[in-house]
Amino acid sequence: MGWLYRFHLKRALRDRGDMFWSLIFPLVLATLFYASFGSGKDLEQLNAIPTGLVKMTDADAGFDTFLDSLDGGLLELTVMKEDEAEAALRNGTIHGYFVSTTEPSLTVAGTDLEESILGALLDGYLQNAKLLRQIAEKNPLQLPAAIAEVSKSGSWVKATTVSGNETNHNLSYFFALIGMACLFGAFLGMNAAQSLRADQTALALRRSTAPMRRSRIVLGEMLAVFTIQFGNVCVLLLYLHFVLHISFGDRWWLLLPICLLGSITGVAWGVFLGSLRLASGLREGLLVGSSLLMSFLAGLMFGNMKDVVAHYAPVLNKINPAALISDAFYSISVYENPARYLGNLLLLALITAVLTAVSFVQLGRDRYDSL
Repeated sequence: MGWLYRFHLKRALRDRGDMFWSLIFPLVLATLFYASFGSGKDLEQLNAIPTGLVKMTDADAGFDTFLDSLDGGLLELTVMKEDEAEAALRNGTIHGYFVSTTEPSLTVAGTDLEESILGALLDGYLQNAKLLRQIAEKNPLQLPAAIAEVSKSGSWVKATTVSGNETNHNLSYFFALIGMACLFGAFLGMNAAQSLRADQTALALRRSTAPMRRSRIVLGEMLAVFTIQFGNVCVLLLYLHFVLHISFGDRWWLLLPICLLGSITGVAWGVFLGSLRLASGLREGLLVGSSLLMSFLAGLMFGNMKDVVAHYAPVLNKINPAALISDAFYSISVYENPARYLGNLLLLALITAVLTAVSFVQLGRDRYDSL
């Protein structure tokens, strides 16, 4: 079995086309991402949260001033009427809207990171306003100094993980890129499936007539491409961290199961497509189109796309391997939520099991009148 595994390994590594898409292309795209917006230190300029502001007749002038100080930095503030704000919230134009009145309030549509930040801003303002009222009642002479101190709070705000490590929204692009890299293992998987079908290549024809159990040939082929794809994703991860200085948090060893299972899922997707009785060009077009579509929905081209999908069609994020891989990285690097991390891994494992089972059934059904 060992010699068979080594043979398949060497054969797959010599396929320059598949190696380009599964290894070189993700590295090039990562470099372009880094050249476009760096490692995320320009977060305040690039990732202002779209937010609405509804001013009532009894608007709180202090609250309005507080929000104005954040406009153009942490917030992208737009003054609206209440019905306009509700419509903008429904269609995803804004993440939430504040109502400025004697008791300021906030309305959001979800519980993602942006909505949590908006809630924290309102809570912080209300706590500071209460504190200032108490100081005004008990020690009015200290009020100017207290106001000056509270006004510095804008410089205290920064994006962090739960444990306090600095993070940034641009990570979503790199996480989606890793998801895409895992899915591009489908090129290796499709090639492997075609090399097992005697009606596709001369090599597959010779294998079909070899005096060896077909299960051993299939197992050796699958193990070889799994190994190569896992190595490719690990190279990408090392490049992101040590060359581009993208931070993945402190518990980096938990990223390896994501990369391993994501690589297996990508290869399984390619094997599944390769097992379908379709024209070669159609299979390849379906592979490229489906992989890019899943990567797009995971946030590869538009960072907030995964949140938009979660709002309007949440089930898509549960069956999209690229979104699951990206969310698993978020669960470890940003949210530090082990339950969410394990949930993503279980869904990936389920998808992989289904694809693998269907592929083996399809490949096992191949019968030929003559070879």
